[in-house]
Amino acid sequence: MIFWMIVIGILAAGAGVVALTQRAESQEDVNIANTAEWLETEGTIQSAAIERLDKNVWYPGFAFSYVVDGEYYSGKFFLKADDARSEDLIRNLIHNKLSIQYNPDDPGEWYIAENTIGSCEIIQKLNSNYPSDNGLYRDEGDAPVDLHLNG
Repeated sequence: MIFWMIVIGILAAGAGVVALTQRAESQEDVNIANTAEWLETEGTIQSAAIERLDKNVWYPGFAFSYVVDGEYYSGKFFLKADDARSEDLIRNLIHNKLSIQYNPDDPGEWYIAENTIGSCEIIQKLNSNYPSDNGLYRDEGDAPVDLHLNG
């Protein structure tokens, strides 16, 4: 009996994970569809570096800027690339131009409509896998996290 309860629990947890993943992907699709009416401008890649996104994940990150009505805005995207390809991308994409879609109601909201740059998948703000600017591995380097909960 306990065996079957464990099996049912595992199956329920798996179904929950699948449902949450589908919901996140559905929300991502809605967010991207909402950019259809956004305006387009040209951005310039200003800087690039290999950055830690997660415990074992490092990708090249690219900071860019664009101008709307005389005001400067900026953003950052990452490219899914292996180590060797990352160095080439960093070297070759600096100062390149790219097409940026921006929200006319809030020009600081941006989206890159292309699926790839340099044949690498783009990780950007409207993607569900876009990292926050801080977190366990993003802003703490290799310093261990103190999990002692005593006062």
